Amino acid sequence: MLVTLPILASAQRARISFSFVMEQSGSQLSTDSIFVENLSANCDTMLYAPTASLSITILTGIDDIKESGHQFGIESWNYDSSDKAVSIMAFTTTEKVKLSVFDISGRQCCNGDFSVGYGQNVFKVYGCPRNAVVTLSNGTQETSVSVVNPEDVSSQCRIQYAGSSANVYTKSLLTSDKFVFHSGDQLRFTMYSTTCNEVITREIVDNPTQNSQYTFDFTNVENIRPDLIVAYDSVCNMDSIRWTWQPVNGAEGYRYNTVNDYETSIDLGTICSAKYEQPLDSSSTYRIYVWAYNSCGVSDVNRLYASTPARELTDEEYAIATTEDETLRILNIFEQPDSAILRTQSINVDITDTIWNYLAGRMYEAARRTGVGIAAPQVGINRKVVCLQRWDKSEGTGVFASHPWEFYFNPQIVEYSDSVVRRNDGCLSVPDGGDYPTIGGYSYRATWVRVTYYDTDGVFHEEKINHQYTAHIFQHEIDHLNAVMFFDRQVEENAFKFTIIEGDSYEGLPEIR
Repeated sequence: MLVTLPILASAQRARISFSFVMEQSGSQLSTDSIFVENLSANCDTMLYAPTASLSITILTGIDDIKESGHQFGIESWNYDSSDKAVSIMAFTTTEKVKLSVFDISGRQCCNGDFSVGYGQNVFKVYGCPRNAVVTLSNGTQETSVSVVNPEDVSSQCRIQYAGSSANVYTKSLLTSDKFVFHSGDQLRFTMYSTTCNEVITREIVDNPTQNSQYTFDFTNVENIRPDLIVAYDSVCNMDSIRWTWQPVNGAEGYRYNTVNDYETSIDLGTICSAKYEQPLDSSSTYRIYVWAYNSCGVSDVNRLYASTPARELTDEEYAIATTEDETLRILNIFEQPDSAILRTQSINVDITDTIWNYLAGRMYEAARRTGVGIAAPQVGINRKVVCLQRWDKSEGTGVFASHPWEFYFNPQIVEYSDSVVRRNDGCLSVPDGGDYPTIGGYSYRATWVRVTYYDTDGVFHEEKINHQYTAHIFQHEIDHLNAVMFFDRQVEENAFKFTIIEGDSYEGLPEIR
């Protein structure tokens, strides 16, 4: 477990980083918290693992430190007539952020990645469109604001970082003062962890004057919960799947379930294998959840996957995938047999067959000008292939920056957030107006999802998509593989299970199509 404690010296403009490492015999013992005491200045603060971090200033005779109650986001903006730029005032809680500028049509005009200070930051947007949306992101949070440029736009859009006031301080838990640190003060670091039946601590005292790493030795600690199950094999046919895993040190038994619920799981005792005997479909991926346990507790859950054999390509599928003399036709939900295909459950593909890479490339050409994603059923093939744009990633810089399109094979959503948001939605397979009915463009979507997929190299991945807009795209396209249209999500049947956040939190970004 690694926790970084960056300390900013405002006078010297130097940064001291404290890192903390736990040495242990097993991986299931984790840090509860780290208590930091300044014995020289009689103040303290607490770091809560595993994501604890703290920014403090090395004091040089400054006593009037003010605690900040701001949150991450864009706080205000104004037009600066002196340099004909829009000034964006933002409050950041990380050292890396991305700022993007979109015009009123949703086209990205410019963006940039910046190293910033912890606290108030100022950015200058030159050549800003008359009506624009400015988005600030730190990888896990994102916020947007509408701005107006009263001047004629005569220059190319660009963003300049104008500096930080780095004014975040943490209040002491011991006194009413703030936590302060002078270079060379005596600090005491206490790491807390909980074993089977007690709270244990390790302590280090030092007078740090430079970057330091502190290692807390927990290797002699016994009576901890077992490690999670990692190494496993599977035997799969059309009748059943059997998973077998390696015994875990310290485990007294194992349990498994077809859903992520330990309380209803099946106890296997000391047997290191589980069998999936529900009816199986060809070309499908199945998973079980497994735990190791002992008298001290339960390991972290692990998901074990296996796939039944993929069906061979039909002549019709092969023809659609390989025809080069025309652009792939996108199916229309209002017409037959298109509607029947869009309402049919898709099946897995054989990831070793290179035809799917070729199809994904053709799907990209069909969707890239008017959409942000496309699924194989939309071009007439009920196979689990999607192509979508990753708005949480960037390629290039400045006006040449873009969000890459990526291809995924046999993707699944294995976990949804507890919060859902009602977002603007649309679909390439649902034409607007004309001779067709008008369908309202909203749907309920999870704020984040965890997905599994194979990439174009045949490598299996499990990834948590925290970026709301990108998570929405994943949900929309994987829904197509499950014969679900976006308007099926306009009513949340299990609303009582979720926290529903009304409103579109990504104003200015392209409509999902």
